[in-house]
Amino acid sequence: RTTENHPPVAYSLVLGLVRERPDLPEQLGDRQNKLKTSRVALAAGQYDQMGAFPDLYKYFCQRYRTLVCESGFIGVVLPRTAFNTKGSEGFREWLYDGTATRRVDFLLNKKRWIFDTHPQYSIALVVAERRPPPHGHQIAVAGTATSEREWGEQAAGDGIRLTPLALGPGRETPMLRSQAEADLLAGLRKGNRFPLGAGGRWSCFPVQGDFNETKDRHFWSGHHHGQPVWKGESFDQYDPTGAGERWCPITERVLKKARKPRPGSKSLIASHTTLTIRRSTVLTELSRARIAFRDVTNRTNSRTILACLVPPGVFLTNTAPYLAFVNGDPAEQAACLGIMNSLPFDWQSRRFIEIHANFFLLEGLHLPHLEDTDFNTISHAAARLSAVDDRFADFAAETGVEYGPVAPDERTRLRVEIDARVAGAWNLTRADLDVIFRDFTEDAVTPAYRAALVDRLEELT
Repeated sequence: RTTENHPPVAYSLVLGLVRERPDLPEQLGDRQNKLKTSRVALAAGQYDQMGAFPDLYKYFCQRYRTLVCESGFIGVVLPRTAFNTKGSEGFREWLYDGTATRRVDFLLNKKRWIFDTHPQYSIALVVAERRPPPHGHQIAVAGTATSEREWGEQAAGDGIRLTPLALGPGRETPMLRSQAEADLLAGLRKGNRFPLGAGGRWSCFPVQGDFNETKDRHFWSGHHHGQPVWKGESFDQYDPTGAGERWCPITERVLKKARKPRPGSKSLIASHTTLTIRRSTVLTELSRARIAFRDVTNRTNSRTILACLVPPGVFLTNTAPYLAFVNGDPAEQAACLGIMNSLPFDWQSRRFIEIHANFFLLEGLHLPHLEDTDFNTISHAAARLSAVDDRFADFAAETGVEYGPVAPDERTRLRVEIDARVAGAWNLTRADLDVIFRDFTEDAVTPAYRAALVDRLEELT
């Protein structure tokens, strides 16, 4: 809380801590100087430069190229993020195109059975030979062991054989536990990439919210009027509760921050659109209901993609990125939301996402081609699930649905219909659904829901 005579609580705590430990500012300054010196030294040497906050393991990844002689081997332990982040794309290119990668094993550090680090972090074990991969070379991928016993079983197996074509567009490496999962993923990787829309029906790019949760806190700290500010925890799938919202006075500085100077400049569609168009798109989104999704997530959560239509007149932080639609009216917007929250799309995302639903990974996911009937049904169902009260009256009118609370039975029926239509568009079978179900607990996807989805898919096909 901030008043004219009282500083923010966090600031007061810092002052108290400094009084107790007057050596801390000097230690912090020394640490910052050492980091700056290290960053400058690394950039001046043989290493490629990185962003403002480079992870040390990425420098080790670059070092392997120098240390390993021709026909030599590397055997290394790396974070899972080395295989699915934009910053490690160069390493993966060297690993998969320049070496004969033998095997990649993924292990989940459940209950810290591997290392005394975060129990939800995944670890990668890599073995590769420094020689050009032969024609038709396959990589053995296995995972994800969650205990020493499971690791023994996993290590004794042959793994799943993948060609480089099975990797993501940035050579992201999927987590797969069986050949059935590999076959299912191959089917889900058909169709347009996410920003280009299902069958090209829309095009969009992600935006990192309106504000940064940490750096821009001064805009709303201590204020109790203005426009609500939501973060990722303020919503769930089709559930715009606004939990934990803060209030931000609307000023010219605030609006300038939300409008973004160069939106979508690193997106897949940046080469297809002009900056002027993307800026105009952001302005349009700021005046209407938007699709937001949680940035912080995990592939072991009940759901990995948590997307929601948030009402107009709400600011979003970077933990709640949103989609800006260059092409696409509210009907296309609703269809996109329906696919994002569907089980098949969530299962695909879990093969690649580790901790954050970042833009690089989201734009690498694929969407099914939708026939008109499927598109209209998914769009209508997702629109009705989203229009939960009069905050969405305009959106409901534009999509031709009623607004107001949705009864639990009707909510389930609509979600089953969306999942069945998405599964059918990808030509999935009952066996494919069984593979998908194994990724979710019965609390996340109940037995009754599974049975209803199987029945509906069989009716449609």
